[in-house]
Amino acid sequence: MEISSIQHGVKPSRSACWILVGFFVCFSLGATAQSTAFGEDPAVSLENNATPTWSEAIAAFQILADDHDDATLIQVGKSDVGRPIHAFVFSPGADQVTSLETLESFMASSDERMAMLVNNAIHPGEPCGVDASIGWMREVLSNRSLKKAYLNKMDVIIIPMYNIGGALNRNCCSRTNQDGPEAYGFRGNSRNLDLNRDFIKMDSRNAEAFVQLFHAAKPDVFVDTHTTNGADYPYRMTLITTQVDKAGPVIGPFLTKVFEPKLYQRMEQLGEPLIPYVNLRNETPENGIVAFLETPRYSTGYTTLFSTLGFTAEAHMLKPFPERVEATRKLLQEVGLLSMELAREIKQIRADEQVRLSNAHDLPVRWTLDAADSTKLAFKGYTARREISAITKSTRLRYDHNVMWEDSITYQNSYETKCVTILPEFYCIPQAWHEVVDRLAWNGIEMTALTRDTVMQLQVDYIESFDSSSKPYEGHHVNTTDSITQVDEWVQLYAGDWIVSTEQKGIRFLAETLDPRAHDSYFTWNFFDSSLQQKEHYSGYVFEETAFDLLQNDPALSAKFEEEKSLFPERMNTPRAQLNWIYKHSPHYEGTVNRYPVFRSMTPRTFSK
Repeated sequence: MEISSIQHGVKPSRSACWILVGFFVCFSLGATAQSTAFGEDPAVSLENNATPTWSEAIAAFQILADDHDDATLIQVGKSDVGRPIHAFVFSPGADQVTSLETLESFMASSDERMAMLVNNAIHPGEPCGVDASIGWMREVLSNRSLKKAYLNKMDVIIIPMYNIGGALNRNCCSRTNQDGPEAYGFRGNSRNLDLNRDFIKMDSRNAEAFVQLFHAAKPDVFVDTHTTNGADYPYRMTLITTQVDKAGPVIGPFLTKVFEPKLYQRMEQLGEPLIPYVNLRNETPENGIVAFLETPRYSTGYTTLFSTLGFTAEAHMLKPFPERVEATRKLLQEVGLLSMELAREIKQIRADEQVRLSNAHDLPVRWTLDAADSTKLAFKGYTARREISAITKSTRLRYDHNVMWEDSITYQNSYETKCVTILPEFYCIPQAWHEVVDRLAWNGIEMTALTRDTVMQLQVDYIESFDSSSKPYEGHHVNTTDSITQVDEWVQLYAGDWIVSTEQKGIRFLAETLDPRAHDSYFTWNFFDSSLQQKEHYSGYVFEETAFDLLQNDPALSAKFEEEKSLFPERMNTPRAQLNWIYKHSPHYEGTVNRYPVFRSMTPRTFSK
């Protein structure tokens, strides 16, 4: 039996699993620091430096599903490499869940329950979450009181391995600076995409599957498991919590003032002190750290668009793999328990956030670090020393583990709004831009197709200037613009073009994908580049005669032309520049150059009471 043949809702027998992967595959699932992490099964290895392959991980979750009526394993879509992406579901209604569709209907019927979604191995070279999730679920399912607590309050959905193409590209050494495991997957997927840059542009089949699962599960809390790069320090676990200003005025304060302090306290009590993700201001931690701004290309930046509380677990790369697994398991455990403890508050703030969005006149779509605003953070570190490199003969950095320091360091966690979008009554997207329309549909955005050709007066953006990256980045080049001109125009629309109302739950998703100035808009990811290209041109020797007639017959145009030459002599000092100016101010110039093809009706929105 091939693992790819597992069908929705069909659980292979335990004996079949043995045949598939053998006794070692099913139970030797990587190391952990304490036997309790994986239960007391003597078959579990507690000391090896190994993490399961994709097949082994799926087999392990399948066994958990086979052994417990409150758990199931389903397929939720295909990866770019053609293998299925699975989701493990732990819920009192797990026996009803046989597919993505039944998961959606089941979750819709249990809105009062908490839902927690965990994503593992988006970077398969950082597999701590795979092992930790297996250990966490084995512990919960084998502990009667703990299992009962979850079944009373929370549904848990776990993606065992998200980046399957990367997981199949197994090697020993691509994570050069990392301490174990002995073999692991590769960061890029089968298209060499970094899937943690793909959540908003959705180039991969993996992302299509994820967004479908996400909207079916409608999680209140989301955790993405990773391993760090960067500096050396004593902490085994660091955490990215959705940045407070990016999370917004309702969810942000709850995260920083309620959830985070409780989580940090609980982890400290377990002997696993947390620290914010060490995003350095300079080369070493003593110079301070900066909060990471997860824009929607990242997993937690994406989930924030739908008011989900997002956390990225970053186990420290230089800690032994078994320790990283254990730290990740503890974090998953405590996020789950704390989410249940705060269930009422979390449900309420998510509802309050939706009311805020429903009544919003505008929304921020771009932020910038407020370098003047900082706090102090208690931090323990290793002393950094400079010494002469034996290779380069210049100075190199070395951390001395024998000399530790403890001090308050600068922590910058304030981002100010750089750009605000005024929310329209509705957007209008011509059907020609089907790649964008598809992505809206995948995210549950409600759209209405025009039934006949029509002309509407709408607000139109013209991109005045923009910068494009010189090198490709994740399959695209990136555009940035701060300069747009907004004008009211009569726009020709056709039957089949799309009207997208802002009176829907996905309003923040729409704002941050359709305003061209947003960090991760579809303009930023160059989906609209063809609108920036001039299609028709002129031959100078022919247009000379036309230009002369235009100036002769239009005194106002002639006067403006002379004024332009007088005011901007350097810009207008060549014959071609002068002809270009006349051409662009004539009926011959195509008026759609740099016209952004998403239009807006600025009739005031209808606000809820």
